[in-house]
Amino acid sequence: MAACAAFPSLAQTATPPAGQIGFASVAAALKDLEARDGNGTVVTHADGWTVVNEPLASAQWSFTPKGYYAYPAVVRRTIKRSPEGSVAVETASLCEAAEAECTKLLAEFAAMNDRITQAVKSRGRQAPLQPPPAQ
Repeated sequence: MAACAAFPSLAQTATPPAGQIGFASVAAALKDLEARDGNGTVVTHADGWTVVNEPLASAQWSFTPKGYYAYPAVVRRTIKRSPEGSVAVETASLCEAAEAECTKLLAEFAAMNDRITQAVKSRGRQAPLQPPPAQ
């Protein structure tokens, strides 16, 4: 999976407020974000996942693949650094699967976010964002 390579404090792309995805549907989000490919946005496809990286916004969008238990869904993670250097990962999602599957998906991303912040704290560097493996 591709990783967000840089996390500058000033984003040049519009990012919806934390907790909001900014799109009415997963399909609308995918269509809009894929159309941005090459304009400061990088779209990759691996293991069925579509991953959209917006390095200037320190954001990554992960779209579940067809056949995945929580399909269709998108999770947006944004790296936030405080002036003191601490790191937090803000997560927003839109999941059109059953509630139990959506809850499971968000728990997987929360666990990855915890690993990212711990890795950054222990190594003093940026860790890659990756969606869970396809099931």
